Parts: sequence; structure tokens; C-alpha cells
Amino acid sequence: MEENIIENIILKTVDIPTLPPIAMKVMSLIQDDFASLSTLEDTISRDQGFVTRLLRIANSPFYGQDRKIEDIKQAIMLIGFETLKSLILATALRDLHRKFGAFEQKLWEHSLGVGLCSSLLAMITQLAKPAEALVCGLIHDVGKTIMNNSMPELYPKVYEKLYEGNGTIKDLEDENFGFNHTIIGSLISKKWKLPEKLEMVITYHHTYPFPEYEDFAYADIVNLVRVADQICNSLGIGLKHPLNITVDYQSLDLSEEAFTELVGLFKLQFEKQKDSLLS
Repeated sequence: MEENIIENIILKTVDIPTLPPIAMKVMSLIQDDFASLSTLEDTISRDQGFVTRLLRIANSPFYGQDRKIEDIKQAIMLIGFETLKSLILATALRDLHRKFGAFEQKLWEHSLGVGLCSSLLAMITQLAKPAEALVCGLIHDVGKTIMNNSMPELYPKVYEKLYEGNGTIKDLEDENFGFNHTIIGSLISKKWKLPEKLEMVITYHHTYPFPEYEDFAYADIVNLVRVADQICNSLGIGLKHPLNITVDYQSLDLSEEAFTELVGLFKLQFEKQKDSLLS
């Protein structure tokens, strides 16, 4: 009952958009065992903005290709269907920004940082596939994007309170709006019919330990994104300045030495890759 009341309050305050038509079509094709590669290629080619971003990602240092990827078919074969599905969602998220000013750029930069950091953590800990972790990190904060789109005058002010040291962003959202970005993200996940793994990351990336009432198979990927988020906040990625927070790297069985080395490597990778993925 309480959940329905909260949902009704949210729906009166926040516009929960539908997944863009091109994304819905491609998602449907990827899940169709009888759909051909040429049909998928043709559908994607109708959205030049998506084609541009897909090729940029395929040619980014993240995929480390020796030769340049120049067409959609090559990109699909390189990235793979599962990652492509998730990248479509990430692109849809990117397109949700109705205006793209300094604040929106920071939100996107933070999501990108968490994606790259999650991927690096996955590679080092072997707790998830790096490409999968990249996309989980990219879309973990979809709820913030939706809140900012619906309340563009109010939402950035919550961040000003964050910089004043008045609590976590999640607590400040609850205090100011009566709900937070993880609740919004959960609603979006259900409306867009996202894979359960992505829904778990979006909903629980601030929760530890992972809830016992959910499928524990998702605990590792959720925790990877949680720690990556903490790392990015501690470094000030996507923020005006670093936040004074504790990073729970021990939950990933990392030693202090391994963690320090990882942070150094991540900072180098982020500087190297952010330009190819931010635009």
C-alpha cells in the first residue's frame, strides 16, 4: 500500500518517459532469435546520432582495437548483442537530457566515470564481465537524469547542499522531495522492461549488504558499481570537488595496496578515455 502511495506521489511530480522508439525496436530485434544482422543494421542506421555514438564507443580505447571500426556491422560484431543492448539503453539515457548544460555534463561525466571504474574493478576482481560492468555503471544513475529533467530548477540545488556537506545525495533527495533517484530508477527499469541485472544495479547501488529478498546472483555486480560510485565521488568525478567519503574497497576483498594501485590506474584510464565517450 505504502509503495503505491509513493509511486503516485512520484508520478505527479516526475515525468517518467518511455524508451525512445528506435531503442525499443532494436531491443526487440536483439531478443528475436530469427532477426537477421542486416535487419538490425538497417534499423540502427536510421538513427544517425546513435550510429555516431556506437562507432565512437567501438573505436574507443576501451575496446582496444588495432584497426578502425568504420561501419555498423563491424561494430555489432565487435561489441556483441548483449553489450549492444545495454549501450542502446545508455544512449537512450544520454538522449534523455532535454538540455545539456554544465550540470547535465557533470551528471553524465559521473556516470561515465562509474562505468569505466566498474569495468576496471570487474577486470581486477573477476566478479563480472568488464563490458557488462561498464554499462551497469553508465546507467546506474538514470533516476537522477529523470529527476533533473522533471525539476530542472530544483534538482541542481540539492547538489549545492551536498557540496555544503549536509548529507548524501540520496538522503538530500529524500529530504527535499520525499523520494530519491534509486526509487525513480526502479520505476524506470520496470517501465522500460530492463533486464533484471540492470534493474538491481539501478535500485540497490547505495545498498550494502545486498537485500536478502532479492536474487543474490546480482550481489557482486551491484557491489562493484557501489564501490566504483564511491571511488568517483572521492575523486570528484562529475562533481564540483571531491567528497570526503570512505571507499568500501574491503567488500571486494581488495588490499589497501591493491586499492591504491587501482585508483591510480583508473585516473589514467579515465583521462585517456573520457573524451571519446563523453561527447
